[in-house]
Amino acid sequence: MKWLEDLLKQENLLARIVSVIAACALWVYVMTDQNPIVERSVDVRLQETNLPETMMVFNIPDRVLVKVRGTRTKLMDSLSNNITATIDLKNVTEGQQNIPVIVTTHVGEVIDVTPREIAVYADTVSEKNVPVEPRVVGAMSSDMTIGNCTIKPAQVTIRGATHRIARVNKVVAPIDVTDHNDTFATESELVAVSDDGYDIPNMKITPESVLVSATMVNQMISVDLPVKLVTAGELPDGLVVTQTAVIPEKVRLTAAPSVVKKLEYINTKPVNISGINGSTVLIAELDLPEKVIPQLRNVQVRISVEQKPAQPPK
Repeated sequence: MKWLEDLLKQENLLARIVSVIAACALWVYVMTDQNPIVERSVDVRLQETNLPETMMVFNIPDRVLVKVRGTRTKLMDSLSNNITATIDLKNVTEGQQNIPVIVTTHVGEVIDVTPREIAVYADTVSEKNVPVEPRVVGAMSSDMTIGNCTIKPAQVTIRGATHRIARVNKVVAPIDVTDHNDTFATESELVAVSDDGYDIPNMKITPESVLVSATMVNQMISVDLPVKLVTAGELPDGLVVTQTAVIPEKVRLTAAPSVVKKLEYINTKPVNISGINGSTVLIAELDLPEKVIPQLRNVQVRISVEQKPAQPPK
């Protein structure tokens, strides 16, 4: 024990011991009071790992909420960059299942994860070849429509979840016709659609886009409009018109939509009745607007006239 006796004989030993104790106390104070243990919650991006190429999963959220406990200095800055949240899909099977969320961090202790498990739906991957069809979008004049349309390639390959692949028998190429009135070409990104016209997401289409060449042409539509008789002049004294008939009652006209929508009926050119002294049949020419193609230009008009009934004496 001679070394202990020598140690006790050294000068200022007590002061040295007191200094060490004070230093330890100061360190404990700083760590517990100035840099206390705190808890923080942060949104963390959820990453998928080890998904087999032959499988697809659905219903996985983009982010999870992680609560971490640690010293304030460690949890102060960029906490989300120091936390990793993953979902391991290595052993995923077809159908509905719960997969735990794995969280790791070096800045503290993970005390909670919301949600702790993800209810995913998994399906096998399938592919098939389908045709490409055009889908017109944008503002187009009512008098214009797409005539010839060529799509290259006309068939593409789609790849996706088997239960969704079964609903897709075509993909569409949106064609923006705004400001086009002649032949034009454009590149269009493809969209997978179901038979009832709804877009089907999460489909890989190869190639992703096609080249569309189209020609805008004037659109014509046909309608059947009633014919209205227009007369001119006056009947001889003592006669009155009792009945008129136009045969046919309607005439088919073909014109641009902007022209047709303004028409409710077609007039005849004025038929002069001043020389009629009995029921008669006439041919009347139709008064046709410009840019209208009629099925007939003339119609038959039947006019029945009779003597005015005698007025009783006053």
